[in-house]
Formats: sequence, structure tokens, C-alpha cells
Amino acid sequence: GDLKAALLKDADVFVLPSYYENFGIAVAEAMVAGTAVVISDQVHIWENVKDAEAGWVSPCEVQALTRQLREALQNKEECQHRGLKAQEYALKHYSWNAIAQQMIQVYRQISH
Repeated sequence: GDLKAALLKDADVFVLPSYYENFGIAVAEAMVAGTAVVISDQVHIWENVKDAEAGWVSPCEVQALTRQLREALQNKEECQHRGLKAQEYALKHYSWNAIAQQMIQVYRQISH
């Protein structure tokens, strides 16, 4: 709830070095909070994160993840910039309103 949202908003970066993550709801929650993410390329939404410049995406290898995390933490301005991009993307694509609009479009397509 509110505590989780506050913690995500106050975080410098959100990290999910998963070997497999279907969607990555925790990543989307961090993005909505305006927090840049560092994720592995095994998190299903990695391409969205990369394309939106919403964080850093790395192969699921310790050295690569360490390098990406170090880059994120050493450049506060870039981290904030990517956090804003993350929030912009997430609100446009992952908010309840956005999901509702996507569902309406699907229903319209299948009803015609």
C-alpha cells in the first residue's frame, strides 16, 4: 500500500536481477513511483524498459549486473532522468486507466 509506494519513491534505484520473471509487476510499481530500474534481460518487460530509457537492462550475469548497478548509482542525474522516463512510460502503459483503455480496445476488436 502506501508504505510500499513511499519506499519505492524514495529509493535511488530498484533492482530485480531475476533469472525469470513473467511480467515484473514489482518493476512496473517502481516505475510508476518514478524510480529507475536495473533489471536482467530475463524480466519480461526488459525491452520496454530499454526502449523507454527507464533504467538499465543487463544480461543475468553477476559482473554485468554489477556494472549496470554501479553506473546507475554513480550518476544521480541520469538515474533521476531515467526515473522520470520510467514514470512517464508506466503511467501511459501500466496504470489502471491505461489497462482499462487497452481492454476496451480488445473488446471492441473482438465484438466487430
